[in-house]
Amino acid sequence: MVFYLDFNDKILLNNQCELLQVKASFYIRQCVLEKLGKPILEVKQKQLETKNYILQLFKIGNNLNQISRKLNSGIKLKLTDEDLIISDIEELKKHIIDIKSKLN
Repeated sequence: MVFYLDFNDKILLNNQCELLQVKASFYIRQCVLEKLGKPILEVKQKQLETKNYILQLFKIGNNLNQISRKLNSGIKLKLTDEDLIISDIEELKKHIIDIKSKLN
């Protein structure tokens, strides 16, 4: 089956599909089936949140890698640098605990 949309409707469709993280064909199929009285699409909110938390964990991992490189570079660190690194690690621990609690 082929159908056409004007530019604004196509943007609206793509935005909705991106928000729901589904393909356009799946979304259109679900809309048609809903109009025919079939079960409607159920979006699990946790899936959308999980993607955000995974992105945050990647950022935390990147920060840990930067800290590791500094520590393993052999450069003598000042006492203030060491304090900053320790505070960064503590902050990362808090973020990981927060993310873990929200995923459970």
